Amino acid sequence: MTYRCRICNNSGEGTAYTVREMMLGSGDPFLYFQCSRCQCLQIAEIPSDMGKYYPRDYYSYSTTSRDKTDNPAVRWFRKLRNHCSVSDAGIGSRVIRFLFPNRKLLPLLDLGLDHDSRILDVGCGSGWRLFSLREAGFVNTLGIDPFISSDIAYANGLMIMKRTIHEVEGRWDIVMYHHAFEHIPDQAATLRATAALLVPGGICMIRVPIASSYAWEFYREHWYQIDAPRHFYLHSLSSMGLLAEQSGLAVYKVVYDSTVDQFRTSEMYRMGARSLQEAGFSRAQARAWKRRAVELNREGRGDQAVFFLHKAGQTL
Repeated sequence: MTYRCRICNNSGEGTAYTVREMMLGSGDPFLYFQCSRCQCLQIAEIPSDMGKYYPRDYYSYSTTSRDKTDNPAVRWFRKLRNHCSVSDAGIGSRVIRFLFPNRKLLPLLDLGLDHDSRILDVGCGSGWRLFSLREAGFVNTLGIDPFISSDIAYANGLMIMKRTIHEVEGRWDIVMYHHAFEHIPDQAATLRATAALLVPGGICMIRVPIASSYAWEFYREHWYQIDAPRHFYLHSLSSMGLLAEQSGLAVYKVVYDSTVDQFRTSEMYRMGARSLQEAGFSRAQARAWKRRAVELNREGRGDQAVFFLHKAGQTL
């Protein structure tokens, strides 16, 4: 197929990959291509109506467990665990983080958060990550997501607002995207807006699936992280660096955090199975995949990573 890359503006001929929508089970086909220059894998045409691919019960929109009252002791320990998962405050914190980690929050440890940090979470759905941070004492937080039905106000003071980053005001120490950036059509404009919101010394954190990976090379159109059509862009290391440069930012660190799902769910899709139970993978196979995921992260070939960016010319 003939394509024009929306990241580096390269034009060329390349293989068209037909990728089917799998999460909701519609099987709708979508064409993707990989740019020969920057290696970004991207959807050929962004659908005009994405609403039907984000139903009201989409996993990131659930608020059922965010705002409930727990046993005081359980709630106290949860706050302590969450705080230790993002703050390196001595040996006690490290012990708790080792024994009882909140693995969903661990990538934030590299941000050097303190309780005064101003934190913006973009594309956060119902805001469970910010809710955990707020409960742990991080009060200068705001979440935004254009796809939620309306603003969400939690009893602990957290606000999740229905808006895009182009509608956000103020300056922020941290702007983060947790598996949200790949859903955004205007990549360069979004990253430029992000750069404008950062204070001097501020950090942009982007967690995304990446095409510079063994899983994409091996599974191709069955790679579960493509998640057609919701993921418009599956960046490579090269394309993410280029996009950052275009936006006045620079990538200063990359941490790989891929999981067993790069094998388990991709194999399920390749088999045409509708569930892991139907796929019938053994526990031994799952353990082997987990070990392989660790190896691939160590080698820099895992299928998702955390990119840390700051303003170009800045040192941390």
